[in-house]
Amino acid sequence: MIETIDLWFSYADREVLKGVNFRAKRGEVTVLMGKNGAGKTTLLLHLNGLLKPKKGEVILDGSKIEYNKKSLLELRKRVSIVFQNPDEQIIAPTVWQEVAFGPANAGIALEKVEEALKLVGLEGYEKRLCSQLSGGEKKRLSIADAIAMDPEFVILDEPTAGLDQLGFDAIVELIEKLRNAGKGIIIATHDFDLAKRVGDRFYYLEDGRIVYEGESLNFELARKIGIRTFGFGKLIISENEKIGSNFVVNLNGNAPNMEKIKKLLEAILKASEGHCVVVNFENGSLEKLKELLGETK
Repeated sequence: MIETIDLWFSYADREVLKGVNFRAKRGEVTVLMGKNGAGKTTLLLHLNGLLKPKKGEVILDGSKIEYNKKSLLELRKRVSIVFQNPDEQIIAPTVWQEVAFGPANAGIALEKVEEALKLVGLEGYEKRLCSQLSGGEKKRLSIADAIAMDPEFVILDEPTAGLDQLGFDAIVELIEKLRNAGKGIIIATHDFDLAKRVGDRFYYLEDGRIVYEGESLNFELARKIGIRTFGFGKLIISENEKIGSNFVVNLNGNAPNMEKIKKLLEAILKASEGHCVVVNFENGSLEKLKELLGETK
């Protein structure tokens, strides 16, 4: 586990982190959300020692991080970070040279380079020029850079920013592969669709402080503190309320039509907020839905 305890940090006289307590575990995806300027990237940079706290501690597996050269080199083998803009991270001419750079300097077997390229879907790209890759391919290449070091934790800063649907799906698949391999994944994102798809634990950061921690997304609080929440969930029409969901709306066949319409609209609103909602028609009467919507002949 990697965690921060009462972490404070400032740029000159501007305090950016104010007593942050944060933790992430292996085999889980921990999602950090907040509006621009909340301190997300600053927190991430502390987790592999790129920034040193003004006050507080960063702890990896029970040991406090030390800020000498030897300790930081060891830390960065165990905790890798992928920046939002891959062009800021890619330095080599070809794909193979780029991914092999870190392992070659760290004494890691080059088989890890092959494994990383295969995992991110860039197998066969070894001789391609990095400058000729698409934006989505560069994102995956920068992730290959990180995982070729065989870290225990992979930090991703806005991994789906600027990607189309195919690129988004590729990143989701990659995150799931890394989680299944036992890696700890830490993501800073504005993308609620990504958070819903992959997140196991969620943190909201506002003005340098953690204002929410939980195993589900809190849409009302997110909107209140300025996080974008325009993703859609699911609306399921069912006769079996045991279907997995965040909310179940029961429409009793004997209830007045206006009451049923009101409940149905509430269900649609919940789904629009990103929840999975089951509209359950009691007594096996899905025909009531057609009648309610005026679709009967």
